[in-house]
Amino acid sequence: MGADAPHPSAMMNAPQARRSIPFLWVLAPPAFLIVTAAIVRSSLGPAFERLPADYTSSVVLESDSRFRQTPDTAFSVFHQQGRRVDQVLSATGDIAIVQSHIDWTTDTGQVNYQTTGLYGVDRKTRQNVAGYGDLSRSGQFMFPPQLRDVADEVWDPYYGGPRHLAFDRNEVVDGLALAVYRFTIADLDETKTYDYLPDVPERFGVGTDGEGFLWVEPVSGTLVDMTDNGHSFFVDPATGKSMGDFSIWQARYSAPSKADLFGAATSVRLRILAAKIWLPTALVALALAWLGSGLLWRCRGARRSAE
Repeated sequence: MGADAPHPSAMMNAPQARRSIPFLWVLAPPAFLIVTAAIVRSSLGPAFERLPADYTSSVVLESDSRFRQTPDTAFSVFHQQGRRVDQVLSATGDIAIVQSHIDWTTDTGQVNYQTTGLYGVDRKTRQNVAGYGDLSRSGQFMFPPQLRDVADEVWDPYYGGPRHLAFDRNEVVDGLALAVYRFTIADLDETKTYDYLPDVPERFGVGTDGEGFLWVEPVSGTLVDMTDNGHSFFVDPATGKSMGDFSIWQARYSAPSKADLFGAATSVRLRILAAKIWLPTALVALALAWLGSGLLWRCRGARRSAE
């Protein structure tokens, strides 16, 4: 046999090598696509659901209100505008420190009420975290993405204490499916909040009752609308009895803010659904199509070789 002649074993392995290379191309791309789908779902999806470290939000409210400073004076009736601004000041791991400010101003520019608080918020669940912020709070600060079961209370700057939550209904508004929750709050002690009034706390304490509804887009967890009806009243410290209302309001989100929130909820919802469902599903479907086409091609090739 000549020195340059191929070894018989090499000649026997050549057809096997030619068959194995196409088979690798049948399996490798689908495997890559399936792994990519898993990575997108497990990493990109949760990233879109996590409260961003640079999160900011501004919401404008409107209210028809009645107010008086003492139990024996007449009510003044006016319209006022509220503004809530949330901003993450720092984020470490799963905890964000959020500064939340709210103020109410009459149409003439007079500031009736304002407060600023620091909240420790879990970036995944949006719950208040005990031991963070300027008070030890419980319940939800905001609503979490993929909303299914929610805690029975929310504690944010709209009230000085937690509001009880109860699921009320599902509702479709402007083509967007929303979960609607009813909230209530009763006998909340807000004496410190209203200590600027002439007889508080020297003669009277202050209590607050309120109720309303929250409209939440459940995939993004975005609160897109709110109504709030409530009243604050003077309290006799000796008996604990009400001495009459001094503040009565009917508040709601402004139309421009609702439009902005609907747009934001839709955008975040689409990103989450794309990362957790649509894109992984498309990648897996492409992988199966590739695998099926490759196996079919190999079967046809095997038949031709047999012939």
